[in-house]
Amino acid sequence: MKWISRIWLTWAGLWFVIWFLLLYPVFLLLLSTPSFYKTAHQFRKLWGRLASITGFLIPVVTYDEPLNTHKQMVFCPNHMSYLDIVVCGTYLPGFNFFMGKMELTKVPLFNIWFKSLDIPVKRESIKNSHKAFLDAASQMDKLGANLIIFPEGRIPDNRPQIKFPFKPGAFRIAVEKQVPIVPVSLIDNLNRFDSDNFVGSPGLMRMHVHKPIETKGMSIDDIPQLQQMVYDVISLHLKKHNVI
Repeated sequence: MKWISRIWLTWAGLWFVIWFLLLYPVFLLLLSTPSFYKTAHQFRKLWGRLASITGFLIPVVTYDEPLNTHKQMVFCPNHMSYLDIVVCGTYLPGFNFFMGKMELTKVPLFNIWFKSLDIPVKRESIKNSHKAFLDAASQMDKLGANLIIFPEGRIPDNRPQIKFPFKPGAFRIAVEKQVPIVPVSLIDNLNRFDSDNFVGSPGLMRMHVHKPIETKGMSIDDIPQLQQMVYDVISLHLKKHNVI
């Protein structure tokens, strides 16, 4: 019943905000200096774990193979819910930062991340998009961090279907830096939180981290092939779990 679903969403959302506000002074301090960004990200993971526990959300993270967290990489998850951001920010391994839509810079308090660690992008502007990807590449160099980017660009109108072709930016960065690109399949998040209809439910948040795809030796001309490879890996997994 929708009213039960909305009571739970209100409860989970309230705790999401409460934990954020309790940790906000720590975020504010740590995000004031790039040398503390890595520690700030650990506290962001703590925030996500606490919000998951109090929201009765159960993360289940599986891997094709153990990741070498000493190597930089670009994570490319599918996108079906705003909950994807929490799941990826909390449960993907390593020190990571996001590229996300410019609108997130207008969210009070939460926008602290996009004024420091994370990189906002206005995809409607070619000039801004180009600058944002240059900033993301620079951020990887300065921090030694991994990039998380949703290659669909935004949540598709017909989610959980995957919007394809993907935006090329993530693949261009991976190729230019010759780092692996890692497909990530998010399975349950639309059932957990559908923002358009404001319905959801507690339960599993399954995330499968696929085998990294090496880009060494690839050039810009290989980007369409790389996009297709990532799409094929994720779509096959979602079909396996009857998501699409």
